[in-house]
Amino acid sequence: MGRVVGVVFVAVLTAALVRRASCRSPPSPPVTGKKNTVLFLTDCAHGLSKVHVATTLALLQKYPSVDIHYASFPMLKGELQRVSDAANSKSAEARPIQWHELRVPSFIAAAMRTWGDATGLIAPPGVAGSEKLLRDFELVASPWTADELWDLYCQMKELIERIDPAVVVLDSMLRPAMDVSRSLNRTRVVLSPNALTDVLAGMQPWGAPFWKYPALGSGFPFPLPWRLVLANVYLQLRLIYGVVFSPALAAKRRFLSDKGVRDPMPLVDVKFPEAPWISMAFPEAGLPLDFIPSHVMPVGPIVLDVATADKQDEELASWLKRAPTVLVNLGSAVEYDERMAREMAGALATVLESTNTQVLWKLQKACEFSDGALEPVEEHIKSGRLRIESWLDVDPVSLLQTGDIILSVHHGGANCYHEAILSTGVPQVILPLWVDLYNFAQIAEYLGVGIWPGKDTAPMWYAEVLSDGFVRALTGESSVAMKKRARELEAVARRYGGQRAAAEKIASMAASGREC
Repeated sequence: MGRVVGVVFVAVLTAALVRRASCRSPPSPPVTGKKNTVLFLTDCAHGLSKVHVATTLALLQKYPSVDIHYASFPMLKGELQRVSDAANSKSAEARPIQWHELRVPSFIAAAMRTWGDATGLIAPPGVAGSEKLLRDFELVASPWTADELWDLYCQMKELIERIDPAVVVLDSMLRPAMDVSRSLNRTRVVLSPNALTDVLAGMQPWGAPFWKYPALGSGFPFPLPWRLVLANVYLQLRLIYGVVFSPALAAKRRFLSDKGVRDPMPLVDVKFPEAPWISMAFPEAGLPLDFIPSHVMPVGPIVLDVATADKQDEELASWLKRAPTVLVNLGSAVEYDERMAREMAGALATVLESTNTQVLWKLQKACEFSDGALEPVEEHIKSGRLRIESWLDVDPVSLLQTGDIILSVHHGGANCYHEAILSTGVPQVILPLWVDLYNFAQIAEYLGVGIWPGKDTAPMWYAEVLSDGFVRALTGESSVAMKKRARELEAVARRYGGQRAAAEKIASMAASGREC
């Protein structure tokens, strides 16, 4: 009985929070700074910042009158220089990006103080992983200490007041940037790589997050079977309760409020209609939604592509031409331990022995381990049919758009998913390891553009299950169907405009700034 009362209490609390958000007083007109001046405030993690960097390149190429300032952490400086050089090589009118370094630990660096390394993120889906999900969600909401949050806030406040941009472009995961731009009531726009359901499920009618949409990190299929609805309700309510009543988050909010920050770290950032929300997700590439707010602007895949693959790495581009290629790229965060590498090697050995393909495998090690883990593929490495790289110096979308990649194996990151969508008829095999990654695995299967092998054992991999998934995506009727659906979705994606549409919106907002 007590549990039922608790559930009802949380449900009522959730409704009250939504009502409070919808009943707040109309905002004052935002403060707009110098005309054609844009300030980006983002984290440096590739998965979070790639949409911002890609949009920066589009701005440099198409809107040379826009003065771009970019504030982030040291790790991103080299990537922005690469983008700036690429734009300048094509147009002498392109202005250099003005770099501003943030002087506290980055989002990932702060989170890794708890996780240790990327393997600390790994968690099973569903109820089994709910306890870790709750801990991780609290950490992801704010990995910084209260003093670090305030330090970041002050640094970015000083930048905004000194640069006086017409528009501030935000990364929703850099919470102090969201807070300071809102507190100063600046003209702002959010650029997001996330699935629309990740952002908007809570705004759907009739309590849809509880019975219609799989809970974050659940790994449940869509449409949600009735037999899983109670488990889904439990996961949603547990997460809501944990976040609303988190002592750590509450203490940080009080600390920032006492410093004068207005409404710090709100539970739902997308609720503010005065801040356009540009999303690279688009309705046709996600789960169906009944309601998309007018200030949310789906623009399709925002991809970073500084040049064709042969211009970025001529030798690698030439190697791709040797045979149809499977790309195994589990993003920038996933690192392999010895067991993971051994299971993947075993699966790739089966693929290479049963098909006429070759494999490009990006293998980042979590720790040093012996070459014995790669024993199943030794002969294929020697023959050149398997190429292993610790990092890819070519933009992944550039590789996919050569036409030589026939299968994209990835971890379920938003960038990898949308890059594959934008490539002609490339099926996806998704191997998620934690929270949000399970969502894109669900979406790919629902839309018929990919498969998630080993969902029953996730996050554990086993060579036999992986190889079966790879072969199904490469051969037979299932492969034909996925390629057909992928081609259809690519045609829709290209109509949205991607980074060019995002740049156009930002440039338009910047052009409305104050004449100096």
